[in-house]
Amino acid sequence: MSASPNALASSSRIKLNPAEEKFCALLNDFSASYDPPVECRIAGGWVRDKLLNLPSSDLDIALPLTSGFDFAYSFVSFLKDRHDDVAVGSVGKVAANPDQSKHLETGTTRIMGLECDFVGLRSETYTDSRIPNEKLGTPLDDALRRDLTINALFYNVASQTVEDLTGKGLDDLEARIARTPLPPKQTFSDDPLRVLRTIRFAGRFQLRVEESAAEAARDKEVQAALRTKVSKERIGIEITKTIEKSPLLGLQLISDLGLHDSIFTCPGLTTNPPRESALQMGLVLDEVLRRWGEKVDGVEHLWLGAALRPFDGEVVKGKKELPAVTVVIAEGLKVSFLSNEANRAASNLFVAQTLLDPHATDRAEIGVVLQNQAVRPWRRSVVWALAQRILSQWEKDGKWTEASEAELQLWKGYAKRVEELCLEEAIDKPLMLTLKGKTLLPLLSIKPGPLVQVILKSINIWQLNHPDASKEDCESWVKGMWECEGRKEWEAAVPAPPTKEKKPKAEKADKGEKRKR
Repeated sequence: MSASPNALASSSRIKLNPAEEKFCALLNDFSASYDPPVECRIAGGWVRDKLLNLPSSDLDIALPLTSGFDFAYSFVSFLKDRHDDVAVGSVGKVAANPDQSKHLETGTTRIMGLECDFVGLRSETYTDSRIPNEKLGTPLDDALRRDLTINALFYNVASQTVEDLTGKGLDDLEARIARTPLPPKQTFSDDPLRVLRTIRFAGRFQLRVEESAAEAARDKEVQAALRTKVSKERIGIEITKTIEKSPLLGLQLISDLGLHDSIFTCPGLTTNPPRESALQMGLVLDEVLRRWGEKVDGVEHLWLGAALRPFDGEVVKGKKELPAVTVVIAEGLKVSFLSNEANRAASNLFVAQTLLDPHATDRAEIGVVLQNQAVRPWRRSVVWALAQRILSQWEKDGKWTEASEAELQLWKGYAKRVEELCLEEAIDKPLMLTLKGKTLLPLLSIKPGPLVQVILKSINIWQLNHPDASKEDCESWVKGMWECEGRKEWEAAVPAPPTKEKKPKAEKADKGEKRKR
């Protein structure tokens, strides 16, 4: 699930593909003719990925200029005028914002399929607000402000060489070490989110976190700053990226660095549950997914669920009680960039685990559970429920046992039963008699109300148990039930209306009391 180690390319040369080679040649020609000439460098992730022989199409071009937009606009105009065979897009602007201490202007565009950001070399200083004071800097300033040495490398477009201004980036990439360019306590204190970026890149590229960086990540002041001075949205984005690329390694690092309660916060929760079960659930889930043998859709939601496992059963009390898992996702991580459906997916796992029964054999019983929105998609929920069942044994033995294998086969049998009963199609099949189509009401000469909902539930169960029946068969069954004992059963199943509590009437104040008011 994480990137496998890649052999490092030459320490000073990068092999460009044809599009990159042409782009760099055009950029070099243009920058040499710029007034005054500009030395262009490609920075950061693209350099790292090319050295690891990984594909990358996102280029950050670092310039000794305050306006990357002006340079990008002129470069695109140059290409349109002199190289009309080159595909270019429009130029977007990320404006400078002096009120937010951002004094550099970025230009963004697409050239020959490459996503390009043109931005000035940055020097940053930080205040307690966590908002960096950005100004134009030197290449060394720009390298030192970055999170890790492996992300601080430059590719000099003119000399066609890699520049390692920290003196450690190439060696760290070769040795697979996550190291900060500056002392780690300073780097993490300047922007505590860099702790999470360190975890993400360490997981993605299988890096060993350098000891002083690990020590700084465990620092109580750094962890407090991560909880209080970094927006939940930024934390949510980093955690989502970690889960997508290297979930198990991410959970292992979060556990090793003691960061779980600084990342996964639950506003309003009065208890602080032990966090060890997150990693244990991750280890179980990794083993289950490997042994399941089939593709599972939405596996990232399973990993988020593992990270949230310590909150299973916890409740946040307020105007109404809410599952702590839901609160962590919505308020602790604020993953609002996901759809509402995706937001619910992880919390639904904890509902699904209480509904699924691997021993169930009745077609309708299984089908009704699979129709529940909290269980969909059902294979993902089954894998989660299986992992939950194995967890307690795993926490005791720390390994896969015969009991684990028996549990796996039990749930595989359940999944096979769903397929053999053709329930995947049946659970989405519309009811033969519905209220919307007004087919049920005239059939029984009844009006809309709670009784209708009871009858519709019975129709659903009957339909699941009679997959080959026709609409006429269904009508005949409903009429037969209505004309005999079925009607009494349905009427008895109608829930009683909720009782309204009467508010005590306020005592009327006498005239003398009113005058005082």
